[in-house]
Amino acid sequence: MKNPFEKMPTVLTADELIDKAFRRAEKAASAFTPKGGPRAKARQREELRVRTVSNVVRDNLRKLLDRTPGVSELPAFYRELVDTLVDRDQFHRSLARVNWAIKTIRNLEQRYVEKIRYSRDPDEIARLRRAFYGRVADVLRDIADDLEYLNQARNVLKDLPVVDLELPTVVIAGHPNVGKSTLLRALTNARPEVATYPFTTKGINVGQFEEHYLKYQVIDTPGLLDRPLSERNEVERQAILALKHLGKVIVYIFDPSEYCGYPIEEQTHLFEEIYAEFGEFPFIVVLNKVDIADEEKIRKVEEFVRAKGLEPLRISALNGEGIEELKERVIELVKPMVEEQARRIMEKELRKYREELEL
Repeated sequence: MKNPFEKMPTVLTADELIDKAFRRAEKAASAFTPKGGPRAKARQREELRVRTVSNVVRDNLRKLLDRTPGVSELPAFYRELVDTLVDRDQFHRSLARVNWAIKTIRNLEQRYVEKIRYSRDPDEIARLRRAFYGRVADVLRDIADDLEYLNQARNVLKDLPVVDLELPTVVIAGHPNVGKSTLLRALTNARPEVATYPFTTKGINVGQFEEHYLKYQVIDTPGLLDRPLSERNEVERQAILALKHLGKVIVYIFDPSEYCGYPIEEQTHLFEEIYAEFGEFPFIVVLNKVDIADEEKIRKVEEFVRAKGLEPLRISALNGEGIEELKERVIELVKPMVEEQARRIMEKELRKYREELEL
């Protein structure tokens, strides 16, 4: 699975597009050698300018529409992620305005080319071409805000995480700075930014590892704060989307050392919220930073977790303590899902192979 917006092109501003089209028209006219008398030559040059401006503008705008996927056709994960990051209604309105501009400029081209062909006055022909230029510039300036919005949206959407939506996924969750990115790095091939201050993770980081030829996907979500879902910010909502659409197993991290900046009481309160909302998923609870945490605080968290019917695991993601045991637990839960997915892929390929043999 690729980022569905990776081919969305950079969107020129209205003035940039106007300048590009007019320069291209002048270059084309300069290189053109018309035939006939003065009037015929004037017609041919001005018609060429009009058509070149129209083609350049429409080609640029059409490329934007063609390379921008329809949001409603995206998988649920990406569809809701787009809703989180940009205003979907505004996004659709701006694309519709671009489509309007393409049709309007095409109609203007046809009308002005016809007028130029029937004109007998070279000065009138030049005036018609200038009038066409002015109308095109007006159309583009009418959608200037839409072009600017779409370019801003493109700069956000091109950085969407690349996630294999068919692969059963392990989601790492917990408060900021409890060690989610460090754990992702310890488990997989991912190399997310890791630092010792909150809110380091700006989006969703994805990593994978293989075990006995089977592939496992793990994602690190942005820090989930101890607040109601309705009060979460943009980055936090990305984490909720990941849990909702991708998660098959949730690895929940506690930091009993409290070096993350959140006391144990806040961490347990957040776990209650997440566990109640996503309790249908298998949970693996880990206590990170046990190499620097107070034993009394570790046991306090362990008692809380065991009261939920879960058996916590002590780890230190930074130095590798407990990572192999954690990986074994992950594989135990996810392996049946991965095997089922691999079986479906194999059956699909076999059907395709048989169909090709029958042709």
